[in-house]
Amino acid sequence: MDKDILKTINSQHLFPAQSDRHIFFGVDGKFIAHSLITIMSIIKHADDARYHFHLISSEISAIDTARLEKIFAGQSHGLTLHHIQDSLFSAFPTTELFTRATYYRFLAPLILPHADKLLYLDADMVCLNPLDELWQIAMPSEVIALVVGEIAALQAQLAENVGLRGKRYFNAGMMLIDVQKWNREQVSERAFNLLSEKGKQFQYLDQDALNTLLEDRVIFTEARFNTINMLSHDDNGYTQDVPHNTCLLHYAGADKPWQQWNQQHVGHYYRDLYQISPLADDPFEAPKNAQQAKRMYKYLFRSHQRLSALYWRIKYFKMRYF
Repeated sequence: MDKDILKTINSQHLFPAQSDRHIFFGVDGKFIAHSLITIMSIIKHADDARYHFHLISSEISAIDTARLEKIFAGQSHGLTLHHIQDSLFSAFPTTELFTRATYYRFLAPLILPHADKLLYLDADMVCLNPLDELWQIAMPSEVIALVVGEIAALQAQLAENVGLRGKRYFNAGMMLIDVQKWNREQVSERAFNLLSEKGKQFQYLDQDALNTLLEDRVIFTEARFNTINMLSHDDNGYTQDVPHNTCLLHYAGADKPWQQWNQQHVGHYYRDLYQISPLADDPFEAPKNAQQAKRMYKYLFRSHQRLSALYWRIKYFKMRYF
């Protein structure tokens, strides 16, 4: 991908801030709203820290901008929107779960080349404790990014799938990046080339590419900085919580707390913020396919809402067989 593409990015500085702590999100239209919740949670736990937030997207609407302005009004934190062309990354592979927006993280160090560090976050996270400690972790000279490992039971297989020498594989939903080292070693450009050549072979697309390129160049830090939670539909899933020192809770996987059929306890961290956010009047997502409808009716039976459960069971059979 030609670096001249950066010239086509329109950066809109909505709220200036004197801060060297930059936090980036790369989002499509669906996830812009959820990034607001992540931002709200970080601000809630910011204490004396001041952050400059950045959203990279091709789908930022006037409604999104108005909602962001409500969040940032009266705050000391900064906000910049980076509007990109809709066709960007159109040649790269996507899946039902991973849209083109998954590649936007590669733009962050290129957009802000003079920064010291930047934090890239997925937009399905909630901050539960101050982020300040992340910036205090020292990076040796050979280290390009600070990361957290994927779910322990999956790491060895994921590492083997992409041909890593070792057995450690990280989740790219949280990366504290040394911008100068990243750009000096042209990580983004090398990732673009790798994805053009082998992207269709990768299960986790950009994350597989990053693990391939950055093996032995990252620090694996504590899981509390990217506590991965796959919302499950069993007794444990509905009652479990995360450790009290969790910094970033990551709702990984297809099930999310903003879906009507997901009422697990750990989802309340998202839902509590949602109810006081500019999104509060918007309903949570209803099931759109048979698998989701099945989970919906099982949740409703579990919570003794039998008539509603029967309705969604009928919907499930219609979605599956007709």
